Amino acid sequence: MELYVFSDRTVASMAEWQQAIYADGFDIKLYEHAAFEDLHGFLPMRLDGAGSGVEVDHADSAETIAWFEQDGPAFDRRWHRALSFTWGGDFRELIVAFATAASYARATQGVVYDCEEGRIIDPDEALAIARQLAVDLKDQLGPPRYVWDDAR
Repeated sequence: MELYVFSDRTVASMAEWQQAIYADGFDIKLYEHAAFEDLHGFLPMRLDGAGSGVEVDHADSAETIAWFEQDGPAFDRRWHRALSFTWGGDFRELIVAFATAASYARATQGVVYDCEEGRIIDPDEALAIARQLAVDLKDQLGPPRYVWDDAR
């Protein structure tokens, strides 16, 4: 599954993104040794202390928007930046993908594009979805699929 965040700016650092996640009330910790500008592939995270993560990649925004507009909704503007979030069927990954994408969108004044639904979501709605997923799936989370030691 996949989400994209489109915005006109990026966060200045992983620390800024982390602060946005905490400010939005999520107990998610990003791998602190990652460099935002170098994100390409799996980004380790912790959700409520348990290992998780999703693939995070920078994408060409113009190309990506043109692709989505072929069969989806028209974007009301041309965004300059795109960040993709990709994960499998794990519920913990779903929660961290939605929450971190929503917080990133809010921090950068962007929007979230839900590839599964084929729709553009403003940051407030994306945050509400992420919070509801965390509540709805809390009792369905299996054991963590990933272990890493840096995010304590």
